[in-house]
Amino acid sequence: MFENHQLDTLPKHHIIDFKPLADKALLYTQLSWLLFYVPVMAVLAGVCVFNDDFSNFAQTPLLIGLPIILLISLAYNVISVRLRGVAVRTHDIAYQKGVIWQQVTILPLSRIQHTEIHRGPLERRLGLASLRLYSAGGMSADLNISGLSHDDCKDIRQFIQKYTEDRQATESEDLVIEKVIDTGNEQSNG
Repeated sequence: MFENHQLDTLPKHHIIDFKPLADKALLYTQLSWLLFYVPVMAVLAGVCVFNDDFSNFAQTPLLIGLPIILLISLAYNVISVRLRGVAVRTHDIAYQKGVIWQQVTILPLSRIQHTEIHRGPLERRLGLASLRLYSAGGMSADLNISGLSHDDCKDIRQFIQKYTEDRQATESEDLVIEKVIDTGNEQSNG
């Protein structure tokens, strides 16, 4: 019989003990941002050198504005990386991120269809990786955790695979038991 009882107290997600990202996650994030900003600044400097009208108009705002934007971005990255964390629990994986808009994503392990470990050139150099988790019916990753050590990614992936194998074995055993019970009931009724 199906019952649906109302809960008086809800489980508290803020009790989750999140593990911080790898030590080099901040370095990776800062280098990624710099790899974006340096070419942008180089292009703007080139335009200023070859275009006097643009140089006269934009030189002062660019000389003041771009370094300020860069410093704010780098400071934001420090806070952002420190607030991120991951927690692998018995039946789910949780990921926390965000500075202004904080987000906690909890993905049940039973919903995970497959996992991917992604490593770009910079991540490989720093010993980092990104773990992408896909659930049923999704074309894109439901959870993308970057800034983990490559070993942590492999360990989490192995844990998820073992969880899935154990769950499938338990379901197979339950089906066998149900068939034995059904066969026993049919024989006693016949």
